[in-house]
Amino acid sequence: MREGAAIGLDIGGGSTKLGLVAADGELLASRRVVLPEGADFPAILAEYRAAIAALGGAGLPVGIAYPGHVDRARGVGLNSNVPALDGHPLAAALAGRTALLNDADAAALAEARLHPERRMLMVTLGTGVGVSMIVAGRPLETAGGTLGDSGHLNIDPAGRHRCRQGCTGCLESVASGEALARDATQMAAAGESPALAVELQASGTVSAAAACRAALAGDPGAQRLVAQMAEWLGMAVAGWRAIYHPDLIVFGGGLSALGQPFVDRICTRADARSLPFLAAHGRLTLARLGNDAGMIGAGLAALAP
Repeated sequence: MREGAAIGLDIGGGSTKLGLVAADGELLASRRVVLPEGADFPAILAEYRAAIAALGGAGLPVGIAYPGHVDRARGVGLNSNVPALDGHPLAAALAGRTALLNDADAAALAEARLHPERRMLMVTLGTGVGVSMIVAGRPLETAGGTLGDSGHLNIDPAGRHRCRQGCTGCLESVASGEALARDATQMAAAGESPALAVELQASGTVSAAAACRAALAGDPGAQRLVAQMAEWLGMAVAGWRAIYHPDLIVFGGGLSALGQPFVDRICTRADARSLPFLAAHGRLTLARLGNDAGMIGAGLAALAP
């Protein structure tokens, strides 16, 4: 056990990242837990406990970045993209000193330490789309211990897809990691991308990570999917700008692997749709902590007085 450190547990729809986090925010070690389809709460809890022990974190404070609403009074998460955890006392079950917060808020708290702007919007692009607003160093909460459900902003008038939480035509249904994996798999099956077809043949599906790698390698089909995601995200940014007036919008999460050019493409589309004074005022950038921000923010929250 390392004194003055904490475990940051960042729960995602596809996997959970656990990190040993120092008081200054340094990520000392990390592990990733991938759970089998249909795993129940006891099985998930056992995996988390084993990972914490492997990190040497037994007895340390634990911060939980939850991918949904949080009820701090009861110590439970709700309405998440990991239904097996909803309503269960995860914080209490991990014992010791714990902090429970929304996953986008955790990432934003970590990232905000690196930016001087007073009003920062954080967008985490993973299995779903998380959104947090930091004002003067603190998360803005509008409902459910979160910034409402800003990742479910409805933007697709055709309503072609339903997200895993049941919303039709929302941002998550067209511009999340899950949406990218779905569309990439369909494109590969239709023979519209040789690179994605190879991945489909090898794995039986195309993951969001594989689609990102193909796009970065120059595959035209994967690049079309990424360009369409940028269009959807640009529409959402224009809406968030009008509602929250951020000084800075930071993009993190697994899909941030697409890099600053992807963020620049989102910015171009957002600027074309935004109120001009908001487009001139709020810039977009890539998260400096990448996909580690959630772990770091959760660990720091557990260490906060």
